[in-house]
Amino acid sequence: MPRYSVVHTTCYKHHAPASAAWQALHLQPRNEPVQHCDVFELHVAPHPTDLTSRFDYFGNKQHLFTLREPHRELVVTSRSLVRRDEPTLPMPGLTPAIGDVAGLVAEAVVDDDFTLEQFLHASPLVPLLPGARELGEELGRGLGPGTSVMDWLGLVGERFGEAFVFDPEATRISTPLAEVIENRRGVCQDFAHLLISCLRQRGLPTAYVSGYLLTKPPAGQPRLIGADASHAWVSVYIPGTGWVDYDPTNACFVGTGHIVIARGRDFYDVSPVKGLFSGGGGHELATGVTVDLAD
Repeated sequence: MPRYSVVHTTCYKHHAPASAAWQALHLQPRNEPVQHCDVFELHVAPHPTDLTSRFDYFGNKQHLFTLREPHRELVVTSRSLVRRDEPTLPMPGLTPAIGDVAGLVAEAVVDDDFTLEQFLHASPLVPLLPGARELGEELGRGLGPGTSVMDWLGLVGERFGEAFVFDPEATRISTPLAEVIENRRGVCQDFAHLLISCLRQRGLPTAYVSGYLLTKPPAGQPRLIGADASHAWVSVYIPGTGWVDYDPTNACFVGTGHIVIARGRDFYDVSPVKGLFSGGGGHELATGVTVDLAD
């Protein structure tokens, strides 16, 4: 089981002194069947007096703190050591046909797990747009109702990757999904939100996953510290199988290099660092992530 070392730094620099800060963090990797967080350290400067932690509604570890001293800079640094194994994917022939999914999900909601319902409807950052439904139909063209869910998801994801261009300058967190559909450009967060909208309208409960991805530098180039970034992908519930993670940005099912931090309905539920400041005027935000093999 590979082990990964992750360092994530977030720095706020205010234009004037801020008198207080209230922050909620999702930075600690989850413990799951194929993943275990062996070590987690959190450092906040200036140091708050009331740093606490809890598990949120979705089972993610969340840290919260209040800082009540004037400051011009707030730095949050997390360090994690994570073991991650290769997820076992179901054989396509053992998953139901895509045409049967809606009925099977409805049965699962009533008989087994009503919480699946929340992953079928619109959420704060994932509206169920007609354009997303049409996109899903476009990507699934030629795939009959008898196609297994795994085959269908793999082909739709592959076509999604061919149809959209990764462009970090194309969008911001506030960019609406309709604009992403129109321009066919964005980043991993946009692609995860858009694919979620497509899949929910196809009757598949779909969650948003935030985490990290082990990346490699170009051939002949040194690895740059802090050059990585948070990553995002989707998790799809398949009746009779359970949750299967898919990365639309890289058009692949999730593997050992994907480290899960948090799961929710969309980015709003799992933002790595989120909160409020009192005073400070405007601020500049800088983040840096480094993911390395620990062994």
